Amino acid sequence: MSKLFQPSQSQIKSSNLSAYEKFLNQSYKKQFKNYFQLWNWSVKIPRDFWKSIADFYKVPLYAKKNAKLIQKNSQFWKTNFFLNYQTNYFCLLEKNKSDDLAIHFIGENKYEEKITYQELNQRVNALSSYYRSIKIKVGDVIVGYLPNLADTVIAFLAAAKIGAVWSSCSSDFGSKAVIDRFSQLKPKLMIVADHYFYNGKKYDYSQSLGQIQKSIGNPKILKTSYPCKKNNSELHKIYNNKKFQLSEMTEIVDFNHPLYVLFSSGTTGLPKCITHGHGGSLLQHLKELSLHTDVKPKDKMLFLTTCGWMMWNWTVSNLLLGSCITLYDGSPFYPNKDRVTQLTKKSKSNMLGAGAKIYEAIQNNHRSSKKNLLPDLKCFISTGSPLSKSTFQFINRTLNKKSFIHSISGGTDIVSCFMLGVPTLPVYAGEIQGPGLGMNIDVFNEKGKPTTQTGELVCKTPFPSKPIYFWNDKNFKKYQSAYFEKFNNIWSHGDFVKKTKNGGYIIYGRSDATLNPGGVRIGTGEIYSALQNFPWIDDSLATGYLMDNDEKVILFIKSVKNKVPSNYTDLIKKHLKSTLSPRHVPWKTLIVKDIPRTKSGKNSEILVKNIINNDKVQNLGALANPESVEEFRKMKIDE
Repeated sequence: MSKLFQPSQSQIKSSNLSAYEKFLNQSYKKQFKNYFQLWNWSVKIPRDFWKSIADFYKVPLYAKKNAKLIQKNSQFWKTNFFLNYQTNYFCLLEKNKSDDLAIHFIGENKYEEKITYQELNQRVNALSSYYRSIKIKVGDVIVGYLPNLADTVIAFLAAAKIGAVWSSCSSDFGSKAVIDRFSQLKPKLMIVADHYFYNGKKYDYSQSLGQIQKSIGNPKILKTSYPCKKNNSELHKIYNNKKFQLSEMTEIVDFNHPLYVLFSSGTTGLPKCITHGHGGSLLQHLKELSLHTDVKPKDKMLFLTTCGWMMWNWTVSNLLLGSCITLYDGSPFYPNKDRVTQLTKKSKSNMLGAGAKIYEAIQNNHRSSKKNLLPDLKCFISTGSPLSKSTFQFINRTLNKKSFIHSISGGTDIVSCFMLGVPTLPVYAGEIQGPGLGMNIDVFNEKGKPTTQTGELVCKTPFPSKPIYFWNDKNFKKYQSAYFEKFNNIWSHGDFVKKTKNGGYIIYGRSDATLNPGGVRIGTGEIYSALQNFPWIDDSLATGYLMDNDEKVILFIKSVKNKVPSNYTDLIKKHLKSTLSPRHVPWKTLIVKDIPRTKSGKNSEILVKNIINNDKVQNLGALANPESVEEFRKMKIDE
């Protein structure tokens, strides 16, 4: 892989990672020659490593009787970090009452709202007082059915402050998808907005609220309005009510007390309720945002997400470091295809995060653009699906040659990353820079042995941000099934990857979506990357069709403006054969109107595979475009 970016000595020295290494030298008498030595120590001595993270960021940790930094257990999922310690995710944030900007909201309707840390704390305090006034207690569930608003962030932080459990669905979720998720939690309160905007249209979803409320246990409803000049909503009246202005104590809870519930995609059944704790989420996010992403006070991150994707939870944690978050609600390509770069400049954000598919769309829209379109950015962050080599090169060549490109990968399951950026290492096109500190990852073959070839991403030892449990999961049965069925007591994450000679990683796609023609495993990500060579392909999906005791590769393509060359099949076959291998060449290539995608932008390979192989598909609520499925249902592949 070609080297795209080499951090300067001044960048390395001024990084948070270098400051942390200096702290380790002074406080723990540790010194490391390079990042990989540091990583090796972090996974070999997890007790000291995670304690050093808490110490470095001055996280309040209160030890009770029989407190242990790690209580090891023979079963991976039963190992406890900071047992009998107490803290609260909100503890660091409540100390910041400055006039620095905390949240900058921009709506698709062009309305903006800016909130300082002082104002943020005041609103969180008022709302937490309200929560307590309606008898919401520690451990009760509060849910949000909301756009990506400042109010959404405040509602979550207020829940964290009093030890309530938060969960959210974005406003573009249909009623069934919301019911499938929230009905499992039996919330005491649901916070909702009156409408949202997307792609130039206003959507009023208030008519479905009655059905949702009844179906999830009749929680109390608290309403807010989409941001506007005069917001007289119930929520904003609470912010301004003197009754709720009195100082409220932050509830000190157990390190592993539930903070929020995130949901699996739910395309093959009811979404799993993945529950994360206060302490694990706090330490993991501090480590990732500060040491790996190099977020500093006064930085400003625009991450294109909704509150139904774990990247929202990750983005909010920027506030723990005194930086500012830019919240955008709406289509990233409305009113024009250049919306993302315009938003970045308008908000004066110096860090941009998005799904890989959004960067690919920007690439398609700016193939002939002038260089250095975003000169003020210090970092690009990409996730959701593998970022191709060509898109790495485009970002470096066209958007900003002097910026880091941090491709990151993890997921809802860990509300964080297994591998991500490292600000002291070079960036190579197509590679994630390295493993996350404290994350003991490896690549295993099908026999459960480490391999230098492509294989299954695993984590060999526990970490604090593993789920504390799945909601309503007796005896950890769903938990064990999700991560530990493939390899005994080893976390199997479901990604098909390869470790590079640079110490980085290349992701080839989901391992459960890995193609297996003739018994040879190949990753779908390789095919998608190669297809970027064709400007007439807008999107694609590769999956397997079971036939004659073998798996045939089926490629579905969505064309640009319904225009493809008459010999498109031959062109694709020739290119994939020459650039990859004959095994990557699809048995059939079919043109479709649209590719089914999850709301976080991932294409739904398993869903399509189940449909074309006549397997059961239970839930389409996780899809951003469920209408796309019907075309696949009608297909007869073998004709």
